[in-house]
Amino acid sequence: MCGIYGQISTSKIDRNDFKKNLSKLNHRGPDDSGIFIDANIAFGHTRLSILDLSTSGHQPMIDLNEKYVIIFNGEIYNFNEIKNNLQKKGYIFNSNSDTEVILYGFIEYGEKIVEKIKGMFAFTIYNKETQKIFLARDHMGIKPLYYFKDNDNFIFSSELKCLKNYSNGINSDSKILFLSLGSVPEPLTIYEQIFSFPKGHYGYFSKNELKITKYYQDEYEPKMSESYSDIVQNTKELLHKSVERHLISDAPIGTFLSGGLDSSAITAIAAQYKSDLHTLSLDFHEKGLSEKYYQELIVKKYNTNHTNYIIDEKIFLENIHQFIASLDQPTVDGLNTYFVSKAAIDSGLKAVLSGVGGDEIFYGYASFKMAKKINALNILPLPLIDLITKNKKLSKLDYLRVGGDISKYLPVRTVFTPIEIAKILDISVEDVYRVLRNNLNQFNELNIKNFDDKISFFELNLYMKNQLLKDSDIFGMANSLEIRVPLLDKDLVDYVLKINPKHKYRKKINKSLLADATKDLVPSEIINRKKRGFELPFKYWLQSNIHDFEIDQSVKNDFIDGKIHYSKVWSLFIINNFS
Repeated sequence: MCGIYGQISTSKIDRNDFKKNLSKLNHRGPDDSGIFIDANIAFGHTRLSILDLSTSGHQPMIDLNEKYVIIFNGEIYNFNEIKNNLQKKGYIFNSNSDTEVILYGFIEYGEKIVEKIKGMFAFTIYNKETQKIFLARDHMGIKPLYYFKDNDNFIFSSELKCLKNYSNGINSDSKILFLSLGSVPEPLTIYEQIFSFPKGHYGYFSKNELKITKYYQDEYEPKMSESYSDIVQNTKELLHKSVERHLISDAPIGTFLSGGLDSSAITAIAAQYKSDLHTLSLDFHEKGLSEKYYQELIVKKYNTNHTNYIIDEKIFLENIHQFIASLDQPTVDGLNTYFVSKAAIDSGLKAVLSGVGGDEIFYGYASFKMAKKINALNILPLPLIDLITKNKKLSKLDYLRVGGDISKYLPVRTVFTPIEIAKILDISVEDVYRVLRNNLNQFNELNIKNFDDKISFFELNLYMKNQLLKDSDIFGMANSLEIRVPLLDKDLVDYVLKINPKHKYRKKINKSLLADATKDLVPSEIINRKKRGFELPFKYWLQSNIHDFEIDQSVKNDFIDGKIHYSKVWSLFIINNFS
């Protein structure tokens, strides 16, 4: 895992200025850094050494013929397979790094290399002869890539910290979307003129023009015709293959262990392939929030080298400023990722496996059931919906006014109602709806038949991509930690998305397909427990210290009186840091 930064300019690039900007990514790569400058083109890289810890993996990397230059952030888990094929074609390698495999893979296969590599990645390659820049981002958007473009510059980076000074300021639409969704949906960022390069796409930049092409999309059809027992067996095999290759590392690696099914399954499978497995958990003193019992079921069963990291109010307050400093975009979540990443580094790890993606592909969130109930309200006329939403508990049903299938999902995943957002930003509620429709209408144009599959697509491409994956990257990297997501392995995702949803809702067990595929490894107490999201004792810590947070006094009073949820208080605190 690393940081990449590049600039193509109409004028000569100043090396010192470029180096200074690159240093903003030092936390992403504390082991090494490098710069390549060719007059008006500059590539920079900061390295966190995971594969091939020697200097042979230094970047920017140049091919033997000195025609191509690459900078790469991520990990490729099938690089040895591709390397062997390239060696048979006569390519000579000077390192054991996956970076060199991508470089020569691009020389041999061109843009088709993105369809061959399996992993998480954002990389750019410069062709000195043609002066073209090639950019690509992985199939799920696990690794970030942002860019700014005007008449004089094309600049890209792993984080907005290197780009925000080129912006004219905060994007007002992004503020509306954040207060609604708890994150800023791609391709927008919180800053004007800066965009996120889309997942599952590659592009070429030449003569001040960026042409982007899609190479991957989430496919839910055609559905599997196999028996359920075959589906379970195939899912099991894909899970094992994914976890095994995600353990490839020349640096210390472990797993996050929350006590839920996803992280327990990953840890249990990882223990089959790695002895003395390191595991990490967060724990709290507050009653009812500790997951220690379930975490220890796995720890004891597989005799893992476990670190139980206790977070209390004092630690929370001591880390708030560093947490905020780590942000490059507002997010309503992420504190848990920040703290468990910090614990991983304190334990001597450089990479960890996370359970992100399990609820999205195995249909574990409550949103799948709740959106179905909301969908049933679609027959109601708007005047009746107006009457229903006067009940404060049902006020988020106002999102039905956005229209289409996305409007049945929004009440489940939003923070503030459109009316509340309008009041906070002192704008009309019509402006709020306009922004929501303009940016979310694309989700009403899907060629997906099944309603459950649509909710899965929303979870993957709204919630997970824009919040969970961004949080994993930004807060993992803030602590110089690589977070890997084996449940988002391309082969696994491609297979599981095409399984009929009825096979994911068998019995009364949450994520029954995942449970059946791992029941020989995961204790029944974990499989049979009720679905519960991982949460910090946020409410209590905020209540005790609310007067120390810079937000409107009326909001503080409502929170103290129990009139509003803590997520609204936290959202306002976060967005105030981007004013």
